[in-house]
Amino acid sequence: MMTYPRPTKRRTRSARLLLLITTALVATAPPQAASFSFSSITKSAPAKTILQKSSRHRRPSLSLQAANTDSNNNAIEEETVDIAIVGAGIGGLCAGAILNTLYGKKVGVYESHYLAGGCAHAFERVVQLDDNESNNGDMKKKKVSFTFDSGPTIVLGCSKEPYNPLQQVLRAVGVDTQVEWIPYNGWGMIEHPSKRGGGDDDDDNNKKEKRWKLTVGPDHFENGPLTQFASSSNDAIQEFNQLREITKPLVTGAATIPAMAMRPGSTALIPLLRYLPSLVSIISNGVEASTGPFGPYMNGPIFTVRNAWLRDWLDALAFSLSGLPADRTSAGAMAYVLFDMHREGAALDYPKGGLGGVVKALVNGVEQPTRSGGDKGVVLRSKVNLRHHVESIDTTEDGTRVVGLTARRVGGKIVKVKATEGVICNAPMWSLRKLIKNEKALNILSGGSDDVTVEKQSGSVAAQSWIIDSEVDPRTGRGSVIRPSRQQQSNEERTLIADNLLAKCDEAEMTGSFLHLHVALDAKDLDLDSLEPHYTVMDRGLEGDDRIMNGLPDGPCGELNMIAVSNPCVLDRTLAPEGYVIVHAYGAGNEPYDIWKSKSNDDETSTLTSARTDGEEDIDSRDSGDRYQSSTYNAMKDARGEALWRAIESIIPDARERTVLAMLGSPLTHERYLRRPNGSYGAAFEDCLKDGSTPIPNLTLAGDGVFPGIGIPAVALSGASAANGMVKVIEQWRCLDELKSQKLIT
Repeated sequence: MMTYPRPTKRRTRSARLLLLITTALVATAPPQAASFSFSSITKSAPAKTILQKSSRHRRPSLSLQAANTDSNNNAIEEETVDIAIVGAGIGGLCAGAILNTLYGKKVGVYESHYLAGGCAHAFERVVQLDDNESNNGDMKKKKVSFTFDSGPTIVLGCSKEPYNPLQQVLRAVGVDTQVEWIPYNGWGMIEHPSKRGGGDDDDDNNKKEKRWKLTVGPDHFENGPLTQFASSSNDAIQEFNQLREITKPLVTGAATIPAMAMRPGSTALIPLLRYLPSLVSIISNGVEASTGPFGPYMNGPIFTVRNAWLRDWLDALAFSLSGLPADRTSAGAMAYVLFDMHREGAALDYPKGGLGGVVKALVNGVEQPTRSGGDKGVVLRSKVNLRHHVESIDTTEDGTRVVGLTARRVGGKIVKVKATEGVICNAPMWSLRKLIKNEKALNILSGGSDDVTVEKQSGSVAAQSWIIDSEVDPRTGRGSVIRPSRQQQSNEERTLIADNLLAKCDEAEMTGSFLHLHVALDAKDLDLDSLEPHYTVMDRGLEGDDRIMNGLPDGPCGELNMIAVSNPCVLDRTLAPEGYVIVHAYGAGNEPYDIWKSKSNDDETSTLTSARTDGEEDIDSRDSGDRYQSSTYNAMKDARGEALWRAIESIIPDARERTVLAMLGSPLTHERYLRRPNGSYGAAFEDCLKDGSTPIPNLTLAGDGVFPGIGIPAVALSGASAANGMVKVIEQWRCLDELKSQKLIT
């Protein structure tokens, strides 16, 4: 249901249609051929020069600052922009790049972290190592630098058409040439891992272990793992092909609609009229089933997947997309994966230099000089402002419009940002209530509800995807299972929040969190070319073990069962100095947050003591309950990290002996540094907002809480839609004309 008060049936039907289009756009786009710059954009510096400029984040220029003094004689900086954006994640950066480059808006993006990119940022670590090449015989130290990705490591749809929304945005704003995509053809699968090469202590796992490769493209899956592992393989192949055929209309109908045609709100259908035949095709495919979860295609009535191995495989694919089983994942997203991974010309993509290269290109898109009002207009200086924690989204006294932001820089200096045209909020959806301080604005966002108290602002009532057994010590065992279905709401509860945007944000189900292990290894005598660039390691096998918890069996979505292992130096040797490699292992969405809210062994409430980065201030987030003392916290990390080490050692058996740097991040790390409430992967698909519009007309939402939800292509699309929603529909129409004239869209 839309976030407008009391939506009509006609509007609801339109919203469902838009959901289907959006889902397909996350993965597919029309053929595109050339790069361009609008005539209203000044000739920019060569790509190399722009990249160098954006690699150093400058202080706000003096022209953007007007210092005054408060009653305590503390300097307050004032800035004026056309549009302010909360959060420099992929969604916020895509929105900012589009508004700056295509619409000539002066944009300010405000980010708490010292790095842009949100959950997809990259970071460097410098390590001092022994210099064995010292000429005078004395052992000296040398400094070497490693580049790590913090988040996702598999991307599709960037090196080859059809392009995904991220690549569409990069091309539209003219920075696509700054990212070199390296295609590869699949990833390795390891079930019941033992150390590579075996050993006496691995006898049991050696007997169970399976190693195989998922190769993208036609027939590889059917003739490979599906034939090898599924019982009654001929029936399984037939079932798989039927499923692909039945779900194909979910993506093919929107193949000619670009991401730049999307916008939120009541005018959303207007730019889509340019693609009327595609709209008719989508409607004929059935809007209702297409915009919901994949359950009707897994469990009936549309189709039923009966083969047990194929069901486990679909759950594994879905979990990597959404942090949920297949029947709770977007039908459109699942349909796209089934289409794109097995089509002719399919490829996986990795950006040279890591995802940080993509983030730099988007920052350049935000900050590249543009002119407002044509060639003779004023040169705009949009900017990504790091280490600027947004404390509030400010509104008019009556709460009917937003007027800017209040941010706090490191050291406590306050920055008042006047946004003359509006604000895009790319913060997690659970943070919206906390950012709005005006109770009249809160009342508007809650559909007139009186439930806007301060107490309501300070705590979360969000459901959790994981059911926790508090009697199990997470350091010695597992006791958590993922919910098989959304917590049911009564008719009264559904009625109460139908028009209440704040309640929808507060109560959206949070998927699980992350456990990360980043390591740098000595690569001496390591045959890197014999390894895959990516692995999925199923610690207890694709099927899980025989344990039943809370009446639910184990499986691919089980607690710390699926471990992703990125081995990017296979593709890009520049990420580590010569003679070294980096590896990143993580459990995406299968680490329950609540197990990190425990009490210490003496049952006394304790507080996690977390070292601050240089200049980093305490996080301003919701109270997350009891925390571990440092020693207990480290013991917890060591115990929980064993599954990640096992995954790495199944690929590089002596990884621990080769390690020169190891960093393990917990859900508390995600919560603290990325300001993710409960360290969550994102909102459950069923609870994503249908679009980014709000009852306050110049406030728009973006990010993984807005449909289509979790994932880089998805948040890029939400950012593009939000950007288009900040301009009049006629401006978007003209922009589409210009993009078409440059052969960037059809």
